[in-house]
Amino acid sequence: MQFHVRFPRYFNSDAAEQSSRNVLLDSVAAFKRDFGWSPANLRAHLDAYEKLLVSLQMHHTYFTLKCYVNNQDTVSKQVRNQLNDSIASVQARVDRLLIKPDLIKAAGKETKYHYLVEQATQDSGHRLSDKEETVISKLGDEMIAHLAERYDHLMDSIQAGNKSAILKNPDSVLRRTGMLTYYAAYDRHGEVFAGTLIDITGQKTATAKLRGFNSATEMTYQNSLQLPEASVKKLLTELSKQSGVLGDYQRLLSNQVSRATGLKQVHSWDTSLPIGFTAAPMTFTQARSLILTALAPLGKEYIAAFARLLDPANGQLEIAGGPNRMTEFTSVGFPGVPESLYMKSFSGSEREVSRLAHEGGHAVHEQLMSDHVTVPSYKNGPSFLFEAYAIFNELLLIDELEKRAQTREGKAHYTKMFLDKLALEVFTSAEEGEFEQRLYDGVAAGGIHNRNDIDTLYAGIMKPYDLYFAGEPQRRSEWINKRLLYDDPIYNINYLYAALVSCKLYTLQHQDPRGFAIKYTALLQNGFDAPADDLLKKYMGFGLDKDALLKGTLELMKNKTAELRGLLK
Repeated sequence: MQFHVRFPRYFNSDAAEQSSRNVLLDSVAAFKRDFGWSPANLRAHLDAYEKLLVSLQMHHTYFTLKCYVNNQDTVSKQVRNQLNDSIASVQARVDRLLIKPDLIKAAGKETKYHYLVEQATQDSGHRLSDKEETVISKLGDEMIAHLAERYDHLMDSIQAGNKSAILKNPDSVLRRTGMLTYYAAYDRHGEVFAGTLIDITGQKTATAKLRGFNSATEMTYQNSLQLPEASVKKLLTELSKQSGVLGDYQRLLSNQVSRATGLKQVHSWDTSLPIGFTAAPMTFTQARSLILTALAPLGKEYIAAFARLLDPANGQLEIAGGPNRMTEFTSVGFPGVPESLYMKSFSGSEREVSRLAHEGGHAVHEQLMSDHVTVPSYKNGPSFLFEAYAIFNELLLIDELEKRAQTREGKAHYTKMFLDKLALEVFTSAEEGEFEQRLYDGVAAGGIHNRNDIDTLYAGIMKPYDLYFAGEPQRRSEWINKRLLYDDPIYNINYLYAALVSCKLYTLQHQDPRGFAIKYTALLQNGFDAPADDLLKKYMGFGLDKDALLKGTLELMKNKTAELRGLLK
């Protein structure tokens, strides 16, 4: 099975793209030379800015897809980086212009672009000059990218065995041997991985301080979560106190594995064994049908957009195996730019069907915004909300699979799958969030210098959360395999907040199946013309009260654990 994106949806040919890009870059240069902004022409200038952004994103998306299809295409990488710089420079210029007192005053009467101006004003204390931004880009961002690339190359070169296959091996001795070999393969490079991670942490911290933040975590939480660092730390502390909810689920699994296998001591690598049920791989056609049925509660417009996305005839899908393809599963698009979904592969496993529902959810969300927002920039919002909507899709998908299961074993399998998803998104994200928070604090304070320091930090965080960790010392360097620490630093915390929101959406959908779809579709279509808390309150009737969201999420996990306990009796 191979599906390919139709590149002519963007440009008819490479020559046509280059000709268009040459004209566009001239327009960018002219735009940056225009200093004639005034209250009288603010709307016209912002209209021109948004039009320029759409054009730049069209070219950027074109080259992003080319890089995904062939990761050896150095020319496309170079052009994409140049376009990144152009987008960033245009955005920075507009942000600086929008904080002029006369334009701020005029923006009070400017309903269409009011939130854009409001954001620029809020961020003004952390904005740098063009020259300073160039220095940060060359010395900071490029160094972090280089360090991440070094990590990726080393990870790809390590022959550790297929972890998924190891965990499915029915022989407990071979599972144990396989996992010890797996950990040892990465452990041999521990000092290099530690040095790389510490260097990334140092670079991120230096960049944040240049922008006037106290720390890299403060900067990231403000930008991606719209929350102060103290609030995030408080949630992480509360999650660690609630680790018993995860512990109850882990003990249930451990006891079930012990009964089924006769093992006296159960390890973490034993808990992935099937509970008397193994799902057969799906064809793409079967997966498409399942996803559309599972997500039908989200409304006709949502399903119609998803159906178009998953129809290979529309040229929106890039799913094919082969060499030199980027290891990535993602959507790309922007209002006014054709939407595409890229997946390196699709095997039909439950994991990849779930991934298709997740990444496809991102694409459909972006398509709904593209169809309805009046300001393309309002496509950009807090990362955790994008993830919340995608995780919600996965929960509905598992619901549908559980409904279709005709045996007790099948229902237990999918209830476990639901709980595994909650455990990952809530508690693993909390572990990773606390680890990154304390890593960045420790490096900045001069208390973390080497691999042993990181191992000690990681082990101290994991022991309260993980029933098995104390008896598995090989896992002290497990942080090495957490790619986002390197490839997208301080992003993991988004999944925790996303999980809290997605669980609330899941509960609301089950409480009001008919009314939910109308409100939810309106939320997705709206884009981000206000803070996340305001949008959720306006459309869904709840805000980012972390205590209430956490309580609801933990109740859902407790209830699902009780369901599984009943099914396993």
